[in-house]
Amino acid sequence: MLSDNLRTEHGPEYGIVGAGGVNAGLIGKLPRNAVALGPVGGVTFRVASRIANTLRAGWAVRSLDELNGVRLILFYSPPERLGALSAALAKAKIDWAGKSLIFCDCEPGNSADPFRASGASIAKLKRSALPGRLVIQGTAPALTFAARLARELNIKPAVIPEQSAALFDAALTLGSAGLTPVIDAVARALRQCGLREVESAQLAAALFAKTANDYAHSGKQSWQWHIEPPKAPQLIAQLDALDHPLKGLLAQLLVTGFTMVDRHGAVSRTIQDALATDKKASPAT
Repeated sequence: MLSDNLRTEHGPEYGIVGAGGVNAGLIGKLPRNAVALGPVGGVTFRVASRIANTLRAGWAVRSLDELNGVRLILFYSPPERLGALSAALAKAKIDWAGKSLIFCDCEPGNSADPFRASGASIAKLKRSALPGRLVIQGTAPALTFAARLARELNIKPAVIPEQSAALFDAALTLGSAGLTPVIDAVARALRQCGLREVESAQLAAALFAKTANDYAHSGKQSWQWHIEPPKAPQLIAQLDALDHPLKGLLAQLLVTGFTMVDRHGAVSRTIQDALATDKKASPAT
């Protein structure tokens, strides 16, 4: 289980404060034994009883004050109930000094501030778009306990500094939602070549998977223009074969790529000049 240093001589390892589908989340997947999980609290005793019965571990408490007896508290709530549940926990008679509070599968925002101000260490443990990784943010000792929870779940932790949260989210967006339109653009171009819709989607996905796999093995050196520059006339011909907005999309990707790797500036300028000429030649809208 989590750690012997969490356990008093006869006490449980951790408690839970929850609302909603606790059993379906990370907390519900934790391995449990007869002494691991202790008090289970909720906004009401009925909610706490339902959680404890669903988890088949721990015991429901009528007052959140009773969580004062554990050093580690796991917290889960759907967004619409998080404010009320965290406010109820903040009002409980709990000595937070030396305690750890881990928000699982939820984003506390400012709701974590009262606990931090009262001496608790705070961590967040959540799933993300990264395959096979749980994202962990926070401060020790809660951060250490969160990493142990990840190991209990047999999932590797990705520890992200709190000040890098927005940057990390941007990376995930770029590699997921930001990339989906690009994959769709490839499929669209393949359909315009006469391939069937299903086949186009499958080939586009396979192409991106191969590119990603090559990058995983060789990094930037997997880029086909890592050493030798592409031939500018061929790229211009490819751009001219595309309709809008695909033409602009490919051109921007090419120019941005050349800038990021700081290579093939002459090719990049040729593309930009061609686009500028094309724009001047186009009738005004």
